[in-house]
Amino acid sequence: MEKSPTHFRASHPLLFISSILLAGLIFAKLFVQELLILSISEATYLLLFSLVLLQFIIARSPTYPNTHANIHSYTFSLSKYIEGFSVYLILFSWGILLFFLTKEKNLFQIPYPESFITYCRNAVVNKLNIYIPSAEANAFAKSLLLGIKTDANKELLNAYKQLGIIHIVAISGMHLEIIFKNILRITSWLPRKKLLMAVELFIVLGFVWTYTLMAFASPSIVRAAVFFSIYYIGKFRGDSSYTLNVMAGGILIFLLFDIKNVENIGLQLSYAAVLGIHLFYPLLSKMMPMDNPVLVFLWNNLCISIAAQLTTLPILLYYFHQLASMVLISNFIMVPLSTLLLYALALLVITPNIMGFSKLFGQIIEIYIMGMNKAISSLEAMPMNRPLLISFGLEQVILFYLALLLIYAWLYTKRSHWLLYLTGLFCCYSIIKLFSTG
Repeated sequence: MEKSPTHFRASHPLLFISSILLAGLIFAKLFVQELLILSISEATYLLLFSLVLLQFIIARSPTYPNTHANIHSYTFSLSKYIEGFSVYLILFSWGILLFFLTKEKNLFQIPYPESFITYCRNAVVNKLNIYIPSAEANAFAKSLLLGIKTDANKELLNAYKQLGIIHIVAISGMHLEIIFKNILRITSWLPRKKLLMAVELFIVLGFVWTYTLMAFASPSIVRAAVFFSIYYIGKFRGDSSYTLNVMAGGILIFLLFDIKNVENIGLQLSYAAVLGIHLFYPLLSKMMPMDNPVLVFLWNNLCISIAAQLTTLPILLYYFHQLASMVLISNFIMVPLSTLLLYALALLVITPNIMGFSKLFGQIIEIYIMGMNKAISSLEAMPMNRPLLISFGLEQVILFYLALLLIYAWLYTKRSHWLLYLTGLFCCYSIIKLFSTG
């Protein structure tokens, strides 16, 4: 952790900015929507005026006085507090204005080569139709690889949902990570010259966004594509990479281009899972050091599942009011199996049919899919697989995340006073509920 909140803001500026903007947006949605009606032109003028005001405040920022007199130190501190409050207030007001600016249409729109994307998607679909002829396996392969669920078995998808692993058949960052890492392996032979690195950047982002659009640009995969794009562009420029900054940069882009997707449940779960893995996975994986590579793989896989579940749990309980009882077991088993299947499908798509290789490989994939789906059906039919009915309101979601933040601080710093704060939080909540009339 950084030494102070000032250090944290300096190290994570995008996180700081996007958090205040989101706070303003949520405030506008909850409290201001019915009280204030602005036209787009009026809101645009207010946004531009606040931008000029912010620049004026920054330009007038006082320099540190070259003296140790108390009156000068007090004046400087007061000026800094006023400046900081003004920046918070302006960013908060921008969040409110963004809400009204994007009520009718997005602020920006980017055209894309629709005919080329359709051609690529049809080519992949045709190859899957040829080499995976089984209707059930073919529909599952297209759902897993491209997000096409029109022919997917609804009972099978419901089984995935009941086991808490529906994210496996949803296009997400896992798919793009496979593409991203393997394209980097292919281009790693290029000399580390600036021009060739720019070519590598163009190739990597070209493949990432082509696949994103082929998968119909669902919010979760767009989040992942924006994440990889910000990260790799920053790497190309030689900038320091902070995962929280990259995530916040993606939120800012969503706010500017398609603010409605911020309310998408899949996008919220996607961001929450990435945040949980980034924060808790390193801490959990170090709790049990191991030398055996097989045990290391299994333990890391379990830690990833636990980390993702910690931060997605309140969202799931808030929207769906239930939790799959076998979510950890099913994720532990099926995530590696589905990752292996994704690699196999990608290999099938990109390799030519030399000496009947694609036909044989397609048959192997078909058998693998049928076996995996039978395993899913068996897990879903187990007596212990009963959903846990737990309803979360907004206050419980906030309390859960506050408690999770305190637990993270305790695990990270190893200081017991965070547990004292956690105890105080639950005591205050219990007292409020005890004397609540509702």
